[in-house]
Amino acid sequence: MKIMLLGAVAVAASVASSASAQTVDPLFTGARIEARVGWDRPTIRAGVSDGVDSINRTAGKDGVVYGGEIGYDYALSNVLVGGYFGYEGSSAKECGELYGQDQLCLRAGRNFTAGARLGVPVSGSFALYAKGGYSNGRAKLDYRDDTLVRADVDEGRNFNGFHVGGGVEGTLSGRVYGRLEYVYTGYGEKSAVSDGLRASIEPRRHQVVYGMGIRF
Repeated sequence: MKIMLLGAVAVAASVASSASAQTVDPLFTGARIEARVGWDRPTIRAGVSDGVDSINRTAGKDGVVYGGEIGYDYALSNVLVGGYFGYEGSSAKECGELYGQDQLCLRAGRNFTAGARLGVPVSGSFALYAKGGYSNGRAKLDYRDDTLVRADVDEGRNFNGFHVGGGVEGTLSGRVYGRLEYVYTGYGEKSAVSDGLRASIEPRRHQVVYGMGIRF
């Protein structure tokens, strides 16, 4: 997704050049804390290959993402530069039956983010920005067999990856602000080889999030 990141930076740079005369309002700078909620769609692309033939499937589930973020922004000439740390949870969950009366559930767990953002003011009340950085997400697998033929399973695994995105921020009242943004997260491909078969999974997620916070 390097192309997406370069594209986001290019958009921010283009807006910066067209709004070079616009100075950064102090309301866009300083330490901040915000609450976040929005749409979340985790997807998993799974594949199996024997070196000759391969099968690939992609599945996803919509849910609600919620969490918070802390950060700091400062003005560098006519551009906003900042860093942030975030935590998210998600309601996205998919369950199905393997056989009999058992149930297998895959759910999105917590997600940590850390990154930087670059923004430009487009008026006294609004700014556009691009963002990107590191993500660490967790997926949980629950298996329940009511017939007790197989033991129950409750496992989780962490995935390292990256995120890129962008959005618009506006001042609401005093130091209170709101923002709407889109974020794409890729956690890379995980694979294993056994008996000549290669199995792989590639978790991803798309989010549209609204955040409201206050600057200090």
